[in-house]
Amino acid sequence: MNTMTKSLEHSRDLPFMCLLAFAVGIIAGLGAWSFRMLIGLVHNILFLGKFQFYYDANIHTAGNPWGPWVILVPVIGALVVAWLVKTFAPEAKGHGVPEVMDAIYYNDSKIRPIVGLIKAVASAVCIGSGGSVGREGPIIQIGASFGSTLGQMLRLPARQSVTLIAAGAAGGIAATFNAPLGGLAFGIELLLVSINARNILPVTIATVTASYIGRALLGVEPSFYFSPLTELDLHLNSPWSLLFFVPFGIIMGLVTTLFVRGIYWAEDRFDAMPGNIYTRHMSAMLGVGVMIWLVMRFTGYYYVQGVGYATIMDILKSVLTDPWLLIMLFSLKFIATCLTLGSGGSGGVFSPSLFMGATMGALVGHLIEYLFPGIGAHPVAFAIAGMAAGVGASTGAIMTGAVMILEMTQDSNVVLPIMITASFAYGIRKWLSPGSIYTLKLLRRGHIVPEGLQSAMSESRMARDAMVKGYSILEVDADVTPSEVPTLVISGDSIVGVIPPHTGGSTAQALAVDQYIMTPEKNPINDLLRQMDSTGSRFALVTGTQESTRPHEIIGIVTEREVAACAMDEAKLR
Repeated sequence: MNTMTKSLEHSRDLPFMCLLAFAVGIIAGLGAWSFRMLIGLVHNILFLGKFQFYYDANIHTAGNPWGPWVILVPVIGALVVAWLVKTFAPEAKGHGVPEVMDAIYYNDSKIRPIVGLIKAVASAVCIGSGGSVGREGPIIQIGASFGSTLGQMLRLPARQSVTLIAAGAAGGIAATFNAPLGGLAFGIELLLVSINARNILPVTIATVTASYIGRALLGVEPSFYFSPLTELDLHLNSPWSLLFFVPFGIIMGLVTTLFVRGIYWAEDRFDAMPGNIYTRHMSAMLGVGVMIWLVMRFTGYYYVQGVGYATIMDILKSVLTDPWLLIMLFSLKFIATCLTLGSGGSGGVFSPSLFMGATMGALVGHLIEYLFPGIGAHPVAFAIAGMAAGVGASTGAIMTGAVMILEMTQDSNVVLPIMITASFAYGIRKWLSPGSIYTLKLLRRGHIVPEGLQSAMSESRMARDAMVKGYSILEVDADVTPSEVPTLVISGDSIVGVIPPHTGGSTAQALAVDQYIMTPEKNPINDLLRQMDSTGSRFALVTGTQESTRPHEIIGIVTEREVAACAMDEAKLR
């Protein structure tokens, strides 16, 4: 961004940012409701032949009137999705969150306004026509797009636009899943560059606002609610039952690694196929159509189509217990998700992660219950822990996964199993695949982005941690010989400028660069870098106190080299 553009930016105070966040929360809440209604409309038209908006994803869809021709329903959806993505917004392809993160770190927090709209329509068609994707990616892009657009209209600096982007995304997550704490955790873990009162308060306001609107329009019940999961068990179970969640966490680490790698392996295979976006996506969704028809034909339910919440409900209510069916559903969901997203579909990864975590958890839970009867390890507890691990380990947002699942199930009995499983799963996935399902997409572009809260670590560094302590001093009329350290040019008791290292051949006055600022040694490094960038300064003279301006009070110099080194260190921390 050039200096002229920066001069047009207007930083706003905290009360004004809170007011903007309130507006973002309203849009996020209404956007979540509209998106859910649009999914229902597409689903009901294509699967049931009804013009109806209401659709309860927790209940299995009844048999369709099309018979075997239901195979073509995902293909019709693929045609529409491919046209929308190709014609209006290529950013709407895939699961969406990487594009939001890329905008934050590499595009001055700018997201095109049309992206949110196209993402909503494309994802609603993809999910409603049976595509194996989730709702969180689209709603994140809807909220983030509005936050970014608002920031651009008001010419906010990038750091404040990031706050509105995180506010929109967090509000969207909170409203669509009725998980306000989970939404807030998502914004903190994955989108905010740093955490302080200036951004936490606006994000919280947006999250609360969107949650209230979502509850008013979509209902107050948790996503997976039924009475057996709400009864608090105050008895202390055997510690042996907790130990079984350690190997299960390792298994989920392998599962999430397979999921992360599988999505991009499928994407590479489809990109290498002859044809275009239409032929690739439609051929993949034909495979998904065959899959859901065969599952319906032999089991009586679609199971793997769409978000798959009805299947998860069957597992949590202990209706779905057949180990072979659980294995089959896990495998089919994995394949269907890779086909949908790898070929160019539009939608999120939360729901597939929940589905695979629940099926694998139930499978392992039933196996342990069979091998160790009476140990007190219930398959439902493994299913819920698997859901948290699936979301947390694959996305890198482990706190978000844990908090969201607790809110979505309202079962506080599984707090300890969730903590154990999710932590081990995250550790294994991070070891086998350093990039998450979000960051790996950007790493493949050569863009380094943080995972989790790592980006906030640099907030503890100050100017004194980056400055060069060794420098020379010359009078203004002295001749300059090249030096490996910067040279401070003085005239009496005044500072004239700074000569960069390895510069010489003339007088100090001729070579002195007057593009510098003064900064106290305890100035946070991020604030210093922003000040240097906004003023176009090549150097920062570090002083012992705020008022120090004399040459002998300078204790160090921050040069362009140190600025680059700070950027590299930040990239490593991320």
